[in-house]
Amino acid sequence: MEPYYSDDHVTIYHGDCREILPDLGRVDLVLTDPPYGINYVSNSGVGKGTTPITNDGARLSLRLYRDVLRVLQADHVLWFTRWDAWPDVWVDLGMWFPMRGLLVWDKASPGMGDLKHWGPSYELIASAGVGQIVGPRDGSVLRYPTVPSHGRLHPTEKPVEMLSHLIAKLDAGTVLDPFMGSGTTLRAAKDLGRKAIGVEIEERYCEIAAKRLGQEVLDFGGAA
Repeated sequence: MEPYYSDDHVTIYHGDCREILPDLGRVDLVLTDPPYGINYVSNSGVGKGTTPITNDGARLSLRLYRDVLRVLQADHVLWFTRWDAWPDVWVDLGMWFPMRGLLVWDKASPGMGDLKHWGPSYELIASAGVGQIVGPRDGSVLRYPTVPSHGRLHPTEKPVEMLSHLIAKLDAGTVLDPFMGSGTTLRAAKDLGRKAIGVEIEERYCEIAAKRLGQEVLDFGGAA
């Protein structure tokens, strides 16, 4: 299994994570933003006019989750999800890991959805496993602005500062993102001096992530 990219802190694999995960071994933390099952196609900014995100259909995503969860080896899992997907995520995660609760990402501004209804300005993160936080006992609401659409490398890119906070709070020495996208989880881990592995099925995002990870480490921080 040859990496697409590798350095002293991170390794990227290009392929289907269901085929790659069984060979990776155990990690401290899985921090991932999988396809939500909503057939996402952006109508503006990054992704406009593109095909839907791979495996992003409700039934496809649920099958994908179940295949992935059964082969994950981790002390803790932080799994991004939406309001209309989290019940299934909760059940599926709970089959393999002890459920610990939900975190709420307060994005401050509304995201995609029905334009004649309240705009969803939050996302949910299911927390499962045996990991323990370090430092002060923070609340479960995370307040970070979204990545501006003109600066995104991926349609559903998350802010690196938020992912750095989550990695540091769980004091994770090794981090895995099986749905890596543009590599934000790996960038956050590398900036903290942690080891990270990413898997991505679309080669164009592997290329983007490799370029991001090839940059100098920005900061080595502790728990926040």
